[in-house]
Amino acid sequence: MKPMQVESQIGPDGVLHLAVSVGSSEANRQVIVTIEPLPKPESSPRQDAWSESLYGSCAGLGLEEPPDLSLPPLPVE
Repeated sequence: MKPMQVESQIGPDGVLHLAVSVGSSEANRQVIVTIEPLPKPESSPRQDAWSESLYGSCAGLGLEEPPDLSLPPLPVE
């Protein structure tokens, strides 16, 4: 059996669920599972901060933000 690396996400309940298929030829073998947290990703800028950073490149074009459009209510079935 070759060593393998699997990335997974710990659920909101704090439980890590793993289902890894290694093939029937490896049935009934013992393995060691090591849990090592990945480094936390750097926080990405919020969407509005991202759009504000792009505004400078279009500032001289005279673009304006359109007004919010009101939509009719959805029919209730």
